[in-house]
Amino acid sequence: MDDMDPFEARLLFGNMLDNLTGAQPTIDRVSSFALKNASLADDLFECINEKLTKMPVPPRLNILLMLDAILKHSTTWSSLIERNIARIVAHTTPKDDPRGDSNVVQTQKLVDGWRRKHTFQKHVVDEMDERLAARKSLGEGGMRHQDILKRIEEDRERHKRHKEDVWIRKPNEEPLDELRVYWDSVSEFNDADWMEIEAENAEFRKECQISALEHSS
Repeated sequence: MDDMDPFEARLLFGNMLDNLTGAQPTIDRVSSFALKNASLADDLFECINEKLTKMPVPPRLNILLMLDAILKHSTTWSSLIERNIARIVAHTTPKDDPRGDSNVVQTQKLVDGWRRKHTFQKHVVDEMDERLAARKSLGEGGMRHQDILKRIEEDRERHKRHKEDVWIRKPNEEPLDELRVYWDSVSEFNDADWMEIEAENAEFRKECQISALEHSS
């Protein structure tokens, strides 16, 4: 099959990025397009850069999630992403913009995963970790209540998909391979985990208060 015209590919990819959300089906759709058109990776990455600077801060996390999906299946994209990933993380969690606060926890989880899997060189991961550690104001960055609920649901969906993928094993794998997958997927309990627990507890308390008011009326 002939390669797609670069201009056409950028138009299609740009439109897909405009409609990208944190839901796994949209992440899979956009990442699959990028993988199928790996020969145009440089052109598509220029499109990512353009969209990244124009879109609001909270949805920039979806770009990182999409890139993470690409990294799981492609070596063609790996070096290109590695050269730019620290800058993309900086755009996703801008230091002096509270709107990026809501992206910190999930971004840290991605970075922790890349470190465990040795996805990037150590100095690249260290740079991202240092940037995230410098963030002092962590919260939901002024997100609307319904947006917070949507993000929590998308996180749960991705976690469910990850658990399903773990059950799919290669027929010729070594007996200890599955154990290694579980072992490598466990990270140390850190501040990001505490913040996620606090956020979910706060949401649970709100739901309890709403439920109590409904039953009392």
